[in-house]
Amino acid sequence: MKQFLLTDEDVVLCDTPQSRIELQRLTPGMIVNAPATPPVEVLLCVVEGDLVVQTAGESLHLGVSDGVQLPAGHGWQATVGATGAKVLRVDSFHPGFTPEKSLMPPLTQPHRFTVAGGQKLVYTDYVRGGVLTFAPGFTADKHFHQDADEIFWFFQGTCRVTVPDGAFTVPAGTIVYTAPYEWHIIENVGEEPLLMFLTVTPNIVPSHTFFDANGEPFVRSWEPLRRMP
Repeated sequence: MKQFLLTDEDVVLCDTPQSRIELQRLTPGMIVNAPATPPVEVLLCVVEGDLVVQTAGESLHLGVSDGVQLPAGHGWQATVGATGAKVLRVDSFHPGFTPEKSLMPPLTQPHRFTVAGGQKLVYTDYVRGGVLTFAPGFTADKHFHQDADEIFWFFQGTCRVTVPDGAFTVPAGTIVYTAPYEWHIIENVGEEPLLMFLTVTPNIVPSHTFFDANGEPFVRSWEPLRRMP
């Protein structure tokens, strides 16, 4: 597990064959282009400042806590606003993916969302996630993700994250990364709802591996969640 503060500058949370996830400080007027080698599905989430994302069909202005999910293989360009911006960027590569192996409907147009607005992402073969709310005292079962990276952006409440290296209390304003096969337990240990934005990249089967009463791993479902927002 790795954890970072939203106040950190230019931090790479992970850089693996599955995905690259980073906090980027972008200067005023800077132009960011789509990856040159498709297919890569990209998420841009604004932490500070603003930017305008141009696609073939529309222009999207994103302010603080706004985000956009951009289809793999589609061109786009983002222009940073006059005061600059800090952006959480998630690039999901899905190594080995070919259209004939597709499990989920592809993303065909940009999907705009608000990070704290309770909106799901469009679930594709590249990414699964969105906003979750845990009530005080709620604990997610111990599990891991096979061949997939996961991040949690906690923006309200207090979380205890337990991983093989121990248990860590994580306050709001923190991003946590868990690697493939790294089991984790997520608990709301505070007195208010725990709000988080998360992504699992890529969204492949088995999507979750849990543990039985004897501590043996088992796959609860071999199907990813087939749900569109």
